[in-house]
Amino acid sequence: MFLLNKNFSILLRNFSSVSNNPVPRLDWPTNSNLNYFWCSGSLLLGVMLFQLVTGIFCAIEYLNLAKMHLFHIKPTVGEPGPVMDGLVSDVLRFSHLWGASMVFVCLLGHMGRGLYYCSYSKNPILWSSGMLLYVVVLIEAFLGYLLPWHQMSYWAGVVISTIFLSLPVIGPHLYSFLLGSYDFGDGIVSRVFCVHVCFGFVILGLIVGHLINLHKIGSSNSFNSGDSYSDTIFFHKGYGYKDILVFLLFMFMTILFSMYNPWVTSLKENFISPNPLATPTNIKPEWYFLPFYAILRSIENKIGGLIAVVMLLVLTWVPVPGWHSGFESVVRRLSFWLLSGSFLFLAFLGSSEPTEFCQFVSLLTSFLFCLSMFVLKCNDYIMFNTGSKS
Repeated sequence: MFLLNKNFSILLRNFSSVSNNPVPRLDWPTNSNLNYFWCSGSLLLGVMLFQLVTGIFCAIEYLNLAKMHLFHIKPTVGEPGPVMDGLVSDVLRFSHLWGASMVFVCLLGHMGRGLYYCSYSKNPILWSSGMLLYVVVLIEAFLGYLLPWHQMSYWAGVVISTIFLSLPVIGPHLYSFLLGSYDFGDGIVSRVFCVHVCFGFVILGLIVGHLINLHKIGSSNSFNSGDSYSDTIFFHKGYGYKDILVFLLFMFMTILFSMYNPWVTSLKENFISPNPLATPTNIKPEWYFLPFYAILRSIENKIGGLIAVVMLLVLTWVPVPGWHSGFESVVRRLSFWLLSGSFLFLAFLGSSEPTEFCQFVSLLTSFLFCLSMFVLKCNDYIMFNTGSKS
């Protein structure tokens, strides 16, 4: 009994010494001048995990064409989609639907913060992995858009799949390989469902790699000072509570939209069964695809439109060295807000009717976006060389 009391007192003494230690073992130092824009990364992580959880439950009750034939379900039951009805099923489905929009809100805000504060130049590998993650999330979102298999998703799939068909030499072979047939039909739903589910775990692996690469060097700061640990606080009980608060507010907004207005971004074609003989008057995807769709629609040649989209992504990706603050240059700030405005205007043009004037303005706006991004990156390079020489 004496030995037990002695060991217990030693344990309490060690615990008190650890709790009184000003440097927790599982914490890390963080710069003290971070604003709420630095919550976008952790917020994006939380929303992505929310999408993964709701997506798993949506996949359990998803009814595709293969299950129709396997379980001898009559086609009059409905098109491919959720096989269960009820409050819980609707909450999961609409939460996953609105969660996709929240993912892109956080993702675009996260990338915009990196461009505005020039934080991409501190760790080019981190920025490159983030751009790869953005492209994969775009593919995942497009595959998820096809799964309800309504009129608009069908024709959006037809438009995108014909881009692969127009590729020289390998185009027809790649088209038949991706679709599993020679035309875009009902058989594509089962294949899209499998790839969509698998891509969710691929995105999870990319997120883990992104976080590992982030903590090798550390987070940037709003002034982009070289010595990021000169004035630090610890992440937990400071930024940790702030990130949790922002995440809870975001989840509250997502559930609120899911409950009260789940179809606010939907079109009437989203309630019509696919009809290959009736083309919608204005084919348009979800809002986060509209800028790219406007660029594709502004160029008659599909290969040319694909090259323009790839060039836009490449210009955004190029991690030019320029470790300085975004506040130091008026030209840089003007370029950033100009490219942000042109990106939003491209989204508006992508939702408009495809007139000749709209196509011309879309082409001009995409050129303005690329020019603004080029000026921003050149300004970073010039300021970096000027600062290194001085």
